[in-house]
Amino acid sequence: MTTYEHTLEGVYEHKMDPKCRVSVPSDWRVTAGSGTLRLMRSNAYKLPTLRVLTEQEFATILGEIQNRSDWTPAQRRMMSGKLYSDCQKTKLNPQGKLLVPKALCSHPNIEPEGQVTLVGRGAYFEIISPDNYEEMRVREEAEIAELNAEMDIF
Repeated sequence: MTTYEHTLEGVYEHKMDPKCRVSVPSDWRVTAGSGTLRLMRSNAYKLPTLRVLTEQEFATILGEIQNRSDWTPAQRRMMSGKLYSDCQKTKLNPQGKLLVPKALCSHPNIEPEGQVTLVGRGAYFEIISPDNYEEMRVREEAEIAELNAEMDIF
C-alpha cells in the first residue's frame, strides 16, 4: 500500500524576503528539505510558475522520459538534456527558507519582498504570484469539473 505521509499538500501564502528567499511550510520540510531540490520555470494552466521538484519527482520525470519506447534514443537524450538544463539545484537553508535566484523571479511575476503562493502538488510544489494563483484556481476548477462528475470527490 502506498503511503502519503510525506507529501507536499495545501496552499500557503508567504512573503519573499529582500534576498528572494521564501519560507517553506514546516510540514513540507521533511520531504522538501531532505535533499536536493530543483527549480524549473514552468506553466500551469497557461500561467507562469516555478516548479520546485523533489529528488523523487525529478527521478520520476527522468524515468518517464527514459521509458518512452515510442521515442528514439536521440529524442530521449534531447528531452532529458532539456530537463537537466532547465533545472537549477538548490536546498533549503537551516531556517527552512528556499532561495529563488533573482533571474528566476521574473518568470512567475514574483519579486523580493512581494507575496507568493506555494501550491503543494504531492511530490513537488509550485511558486506562483497570488494574482496568477487565483486565475489558476479558476482554470483548474473548470478543467476538473468534468472529471469530478465521474468521481464525485470535490
